[in-house]
Amino acid sequence: MSDLVRLLEFDKVREMLAARCQYSVARERALELVPSADPVHVTYLLAVTREAVRLLAERPDFSIGGFRDIRSLIEQACHGMVLEPIGLRTILDTLEAARVVRRQFGEQERWRERFPNLGEFIEAMPDLPGLRAELARSIGPRGEVLDSASPELARIRHALKDAHERLLERLRRLLVEREDAVQEAYFTVREGRYVIPVRADRRSSVPGIVHDVSGSGQTVFIEPLEILDLNNRWRELQAAEAHEIERILRKLTQLIAEHREELLRLVEAGAALDLALAKARFASDLAATEPELVEARRTAFPGGHPHKRIRLRQARHPLLDPKTAVPLDIELGERFRILVITGPNTGGKTVALKTVGLLVLMAQAGLFIPAAEGSSLSVFPAVFVDIGDEQSIEQNLSTFSSHMKRIVATLQQADAESLVFLDELAAGTDPQEGSALARAILERLLELGVLGVVTTHYPELKAFAAGTPGLENASVEFDPVTLRPTYRLRIGLPGRSHALEIARRLGLPESIVRRAQKLVTGGQLELDRWIAELQARLARAEKEAAEAARARAEAESLRAEAERLLAEAQRERDEARAAALVEVETELRRVRELVRRLERRAESTVYPAPRVVEESIRALEEARRRLRAASAPGSAAAAVRVGDRVEVPALGLEGEVVAVLPDEDEVEVQVGNFRVRQPLTAVRRIEREKSPTQIHQLRTRSTIILPTSTVEPELHLRGLRVDEALSRLDRYLDRAALAGLPWVRIVHGKGTGTLRQSIHDYLRDHPLVERWELAGPGEGGHGVTIVYLRS
Repeated sequence: MSDLVRLLEFDKVREMLAARCQYSVARERALELVPSADPVHVTYLLAVTREAVRLLAERPDFSIGGFRDIRSLIEQACHGMVLEPIGLRTILDTLEAARVVRRQFGEQERWRERFPNLGEFIEAMPDLPGLRAELARSIGPRGEVLDSASPELARIRHALKDAHERLLERLRRLLVEREDAVQEAYFTVREGRYVIPVRADRRSSVPGIVHDVSGSGQTVFIEPLEILDLNNRWRELQAAEAHEIERILRKLTQLIAEHREELLRLVEAGAALDLALAKARFASDLAATEPELVEARRTAFPGGHPHKRIRLRQARHPLLDPKTAVPLDIELGERFRILVITGPNTGGKTVALKTVGLLVLMAQAGLFIPAAEGSSLSVFPAVFVDIGDEQSIEQNLSTFSSHMKRIVATLQQADAESLVFLDELAAGTDPQEGSALARAILERLLELGVLGVVTTHYPELKAFAAGTPGLENASVEFDPVTLRPTYRLRIGLPGRSHALEIARRLGLPESIVRRAQKLVTGGQLELDRWIAELQARLARAEKEAAEAARARAEAESLRAEAERLLAEAQRERDEARAAALVEVETELRRVRELVRRLERRAESTVYPAPRVVEESIRALEEARRRLRAASAPGSAAAAVRVGDRVEVPALGLEGEVVAVLPDEDEVEVQVGNFRVRQPLTAVRRIEREKSPTQIHQLRTRSTIILPTSTVEPELHLRGLRVDEALSRLDRYLDRAALAGLPWVRIVHGKGTGTLRQSIHDYLRDHPLVERWELAGPGEGGHGVTIVYLRS
């Protein structure tokens, strides 16, 4: 396993994962991560990562916080070593961090249902409230033992504080009383006891115990006899405090040892949770996706694998710069079992091989892979790899022998469930023998039924792969102009070596290159020409396919735009038809209401005959019926003239053109007793064949005018006598109401205001008037009255 991890660079992936862990124990687990061979366990690992990805998407700040590695502290406690306060505080911090994580995760009850696997990690974290409370009561945030650790400690510290204060007070008095004898007015501590500095020549004046002498010999540090008992009391209490602290620490240490299993389980649960979060962060940084695990049915292709599959879409090597790495598409197992990649040594064959192998290992370790959605793979119980030009110095093996040793082990252990990667198969020996050996090894791998990727520079294997079921050629694309690899993997097409072209480009004399070309066998030249022709045809086909794809995309865009415009036109048509129907029904209601008003009025000499009104009503009802029954609007009309019989499709009406208004691009059409004004484009001759039309803005551009004569919306009464003005106003309001005008302007002028007041008095009791008001300053002001008619 160690060689597999190193050769496919999975160890570097583990380091990248470890860098994203926040918990030191999780970093250890990341560096120890190995792929699983159990499909059920791999499914579980990927499910855990999936939940972590979703969790961080919803709660980017979620973390395990202050978890610490407390394993060594736990073991010390179990071996009887008394833990220091700072160690106990570390355990307490971890317990508190676990409590915070549980609270974060438990904010919503449904979280446990939505994240069942992560929930198991949370549930595996023991709460231990008793231990946590005992530690919190005893150990402070800086690792100090608190007074609350025990009543005895609190009592001792209180007495210690009093004793210390009495001792210091007595020392201050001594410094004043022995001012002539002390060297300086300060006191200090020697050997844990307070002393004062006394001049050597005055030492006899201060009875006491000498604890120290200065380097010059001029100062003697004396503990005066007067403070001997105070010093003794202070020291005794200090010893009592230390003894009580020792007892407390032993008690707490014993508690830690008693909870060993729970605490170790807490460490592992925290590491598992943080490792899952690190996998999610890694997936985000790589723009990785979850691979689908498949165990396919037997393929219909004779060279395919019964059930193992690898399908990678836009796969990238995770160690390469994503800005420059060329993604590859690759499939194994459906049509063939072993992919044979040929081409020049600088063409990236090994990168392609490593990419496939590394992504398989990542998936089987529960990591998302840097590939596009839709990538899938099977779980392989065993993966065999031989990559690199390494010599075994210890065993005195050549490069060829070192590679062959691994291949022998592969052929002995591999079976139909295995995945095999062989880089530069049978290289490092005589080309003729190496080619034959490579072919024999491939035949044996086919017999074993493995899935695999093999790279080689032997040209003979290209033809062998092309004609052997279970094998498929592939190459890493090479730019024929720059003679540099593009790193695009081309499945189904063998690669050329380009050795002579590269040698020429690098400056090898032309005579040598031509001589080499003559020495190349005819079969090899023919094969290279065939490959070159295939590459050219494939390039043309890809170019044509890309152009066709662009054309299809443009056509699809145009089709979508046409559908959008059609839907918009249909919507506008329906809205216009509905607006016209509403307008006709409104006019119909107005006419009927007017008839009822006219019948109520005694004088009716100015109103149309009942027959005319009935015809108007019938015309409006017919218009309403045709609008409701219409299924499609008409088409735009050609030029019409006065006297033409035309159809107004938007209204579903027919009539005769009575006026053409070219300046306004409109016509007036006589429809029964109605005169309808419409845009020129909204009518068409009856005799012409009907065809589909664009929808028209009926509400904003069409006008229905009632009755046959046109009623102006403004009446001028300036200069008239009051009785004449009121007579004209009465006749005008009747015609305006019959025409369905919603409001009219009465221009009476300002003058003395007599005419205006008479008009307002008249309007107050008029049955056709809803209300009136003076016009605005910019519309005539007090010289104009706006009259709103009843509908």
